[in-house]
Amino acid sequence: MQARFVIYALLAIAAILLPLVAPPVMNNLILRVGSLMILAISWNLAANAGLISLGHSAFWGLGSYAALLVANRLGWPFFASLIPAMLIGAISAAAIAVITGRLRGIFFAIAMLALSEGLRVIAVMTPEFTGGGAGVFIDQALRPSTQTVAMVTAACAVGCAIIAYWISLTPFHYACRAMRNNENAAEMLGINPLRFRIAVLSLSGAMASLAGGVNIWYSGFLDPAIGFDLHVTILAQIAPILGGIHTLAGPIIGAFATIGLSEVTRVMVGEQGFSLLVYGVILVFSILCMPKGIYGTWLTWSQRKRQTTPTAPSATKAATP
Repeated sequence: MQARFVIYALLAIAAILLPLVAPPVMNNLILRVGSLMILAISWNLAANAGLISLGHSAFWGLGSYAALLVANRLGWPFFASLIPAMLIGAISAAAIAVITGRLRGIFFAIAMLALSEGLRVIAVMTPEFTGGGAGVFIDQALRPSTQTVAMVTAACAVGCAIIAYWISLTPFHYACRAMRNNENAAEMLGINPLRFRIAVLSLSGAMASLAGGVNIWYSGFLDPAIGFDLHVTILAQIAPILGGIHTLAGPIIGAFATIGLSEVTRVMVGEQGFSLLVYGVILVFSILCMPKGIYGTWLTWSQRKRQTTPTAPSATKAATP
C-alpha cells in the first residue's frame, strides 16, 4: 500500500513539473486535460450524492467571469484571482442547493440547465460588466506564461483528486451514497439531506469555478457563449461516465480518454467537421459497450480473471502408495 502511494505521489509531482520541460503543444494538452479533470471530479462529487447536473457550465462561467473581473477591475494577478472564482462558485452552489432543496433526479438536472442558460442571458444583458455579446479580453499585462498556467492547472487537478480521495475515506462519502440510493431512507437514518446537499454542491461548484478561472487565463478572452457553453456541461458528464461514474479513478481516466480521443480523431481524420463526427460516434460506441466505464470494465474483467484462474495444487497432497 505504501509503495502504491509513493508511485502516485511521484506521478503527481511529475505531472506538475512536466510543463517545465514540455513543448508548447504538450502544455496545451496539459491545460485541457487538467481543466477537464477538475471539472469531471466536481461533477462526479455531485453525482455521488444523486445530484445529476445538466448545467455545470454555470459554475465554470461564474468562475471565469469572477477571475476576469477582479483582474481587469482590481488588477489582481493570476493566483489571487482564483480565490474569488472559487468563492463565487461555492456561494452560488450553496444558494442553488437551498433553492432546489426538494428537487431530485431529472427535475434537479433541468433546474441546473435553466440556471446555466439564465446566467448566459444575464451576461449578455450586462455589457458594463461582462462586455455583453462582444466579449472582453483579460488584461494582457497580467497574463502569466502558458507554462505557468499549465503547472497551476496540473497542481489544481492533483489537489482536487486528493480532496476526492480524502472524502472517500470519511462518513461524508457514505452519507452521499445513501442519499443517492434513497434520500428518504437516508433521512430516516438520521442524515440531513439539505445539509449534505449544500456541502457537496458547494465543493463541486468551487472546483468547477476553479477550472473556469484557470481557463480564462489561458484563453485570454471570454463572452457569454464561451462562459456558459453547453459543451462544457457535456464534457463534464462524458469524462466521468466514460472513465467510470461514482469511482475515484473514473473522472481522471475519463479526462485523459476524452481529450486523447479528440486529438487522435482530429489528427487522423484531419477535417474538423468530420473528425468531430468520428469522435462522437466512437465516444457513443464506447459508452454503450462499456456502461460501467473504462475503470469499471477493467475491474469486472480482472475479477472474472481471478475467479477463472485455477488454484495451484496443494503441496501437502498425500502420497500415493
